[in-house]
Amino acid sequence: MNYDEQDVPLLPGPTDRQQKQPQKRSKLLTVCPFILGNEFCERLAYYGLATNFVTYLTHIMGVDAATAAIEVMVFEGTCYVTPLLGAYLADSHWGRYKTILVFSSIYLVGMVCLALTSWLPGLTPGPYDDPSLLQNALLFGSLGVIALGTGGIKPNVSAFGADQFDEKDPQDKREKERFFNWFYLAINVGSLIACTAIVYVQDAISWSLGFALPAAAMASAVLLFLAGSANYRHVAPTESPMARVVKVVAAALKNRWRSKRAPEDSSQHKVLAPGSSDEADGSLHRALYYQHMYGSDAPAAAAAAANTLGGSSSRRNGDSYVARRRGSSGGGSTAASSSYRWLEDAITEWQTSQGHMVVAEAVGGGGGSSAGHGGQSGGHLGGYTPQQVEEVKLVLRLLPVFFTTVLYWTIYAMMGTMFIQQGSLMDNRVSLPGTNVVLRIPAATMALFNTGAIILLVPLYDAVFEPALKRCGVRWTLLRRIGWGMVIAVLAMVYAAAVEAWRLDIFRGMPDSGDSGSGDSSDSAAVGYGPAVVPLSIMWQAPAYVLIGASEVLASIAQLEFFYDQAPDVMRSCSMALQLLSTAVGSYLGGGLVAAVAALSVAAGAPWLPKDLNLGHLDWFLLLCGGLMAANSLLFVLVANNYEYKTVEHVVLVQVADDEEAPDALGRPPLPRPPVPRPPTRPQGSAIAINSSAARRSQYHYAAVGNDDDSALYGRSLAFVPTSPALPAPFR
Repeated sequence: MNYDEQDVPLLPGPTDRQQKQPQKRSKLLTVCPFILGNEFCERLAYYGLATNFVTYLTHIMGVDAATAAIEVMVFEGTCYVTPLLGAYLADSHWGRYKTILVFSSIYLVGMVCLALTSWLPGLTPGPYDDPSLLQNALLFGSLGVIALGTGGIKPNVSAFGADQFDEKDPQDKREKERFFNWFYLAINVGSLIACTAIVYVQDAISWSLGFALPAAAMASAVLLFLAGSANYRHVAPTESPMARVVKVVAAALKNRWRSKRAPEDSSQHKVLAPGSSDEADGSLHRALYYQHMYGSDAPAAAAAAANTLGGSSSRRNGDSYVARRRGSSGGGSTAASSSYRWLEDAITEWQTSQGHMVVAEAVGGGGGSSAGHGGQSGGHLGGYTPQQVEEVKLVLRLLPVFFTTVLYWTIYAMMGTMFIQQGSLMDNRVSLPGTNVVLRIPAATMALFNTGAIILLVPLYDAVFEPALKRCGVRWTLLRRIGWGMVIAVLAMVYAAAVEAWRLDIFRGMPDSGDSGSGDSSDSAAVGYGPAVVPLSIMWQAPAYVLIGASEVLASIAQLEFFYDQAPDVMRSCSMALQLLSTAVGSYLGGGLVAAVAALSVAAGAPWLPKDLNLGHLDWFLLLCGGLMAANSLLFVLVANNYEYKTVEHVVLVQVADDEEAPDALGRPPLPRPPVPRPPTRPQGSAIAINSSAARRSQYHYAAVGNDDDSALYGRSLAFVPTSPALPAPFR
């Protein structure tokens, strides 16, 4: 085709599509304020309750230090377990909108009930009284409802915000990054107000008002979320990747058990292939199985099995039934793994070299030719391909790292329990330099040093520390980063133990130190009783909070990145679930550790964690925590040295605009191209955008690297980690 130079304009004008396309509304300004407002209010409500709750238990409910710590850790651990339920319901059944709305309503009921337990007469014990069975039942019933409610919000709100943007649209892509910056700002502002204003109201004014304000914030969160209902873009639920892991493991165990019970018969399995004969079925199954297990080095049994097909009708169409592993030489995204091979018993589907699916089923199993994923095929559970089983293997490979990082979250839980109880027995008066102004800092407000350390250290780490290590030639892996974070956590415990030993020495030198209840404390004065406050400034606790924050920058964030990076896209929900589960198990383990130490020390006649910590040995307990963390760090080093990093290809979107094509060698505009058939916009198992008008208008092409039919599920709940500043651990 020749160009007529006179017909080529000097400046190309806008295309018809650009002229007709109306100006698009900003989703960041029209839709996201409802989601951001919901998250701000919900985080304000949660931290308004959780930050200072250990003080409520010791000073209002009258429980001892050990019991208060156990109850707080169990509550926080449950708040990290229920998100697994919320993510499953959102992914598989309800969708994110309904899940958030239902669980937010449950959350609100729990907050209102908690506020009522602190306000209505007779629902809190009097001074020096133990709580009754009814009082405990109402309190912990309210906490249980709150923990259930937060489970539907924590894993879904950020992903629901991401659902509102279409990655194919340039404006949406830019606004999505800005949304997460505002999202994190909303979380931090909500937690800041909770740690300062709400905690002050609880300590200095009224606990009833201090719990009523978070309840009002939660009511505002529900109303704001409902107000934007007409503008939301929804994603239809599909199969939850977490459910797939459970189904694959169950199918492998069941099929393995059935194979052991079945008689040793080479024909106990048959393969349902196009045109295959029964005589070749058992041999073909073994050939496919061995080739899947051993690749090109299949034993002679595989070759012999393949030869039995030489004259059979299975080759009538010229199709060679040799199983091709998606993800190895077949070009898939997941390479074969030599670990957890027992999971391969769940495989009942193979893909042939010609793209056909070969399905195995047991003889006498009922005659069905195939089953969907997770169903049964002739008595054999499964319906899973080698690719899907390999994806589950990659998740299970993370379990050793998971188990050796659990104790870190036990140490982290001490910051919200033992640190606060220690601070409540220290002098909380702080004078502003150069003035006569004296501020009283509640013990729970000291957590701001942890948050501030993270906000300052994250950019410092990214801009200075990590580049310096690279320039020095240090091989800085994610597991090494986690290990050094654990070392800093050990230092934090040792420092806190040293401060406590100093505080106890001062207390023992005070007159009338045997009468601990005679001290002067702003916390104790609010209720008229409590242990004595030692004249040691609470600011000596600040380095311990900063050290915990530094350990989070290394260990917490690196653990999140490690689980995210070492799992395939379709299984990222499961790897994020491991992150949440490790926090939950760590909290539960912390409660068990406190209970064990309290019981054993009482049995020995020298209680470490009595009701009055001035008469105990909190310093020994903190030192014990540091020793356990040090031992766990050594175990983690062994796991890390034996761990083999696996290169997992992830979906990468490459944007090439039609309007941005380069001119030819003569500087002329590119020739019009014929329409190119696009791939299906709804692959099997992918998330489906219900309101996809923006996607239909988009004229951008996307190339997916290492993509397969199920990779669109990487956007499921718990799985999306945007490129934004990392959050402190409890803000995830």
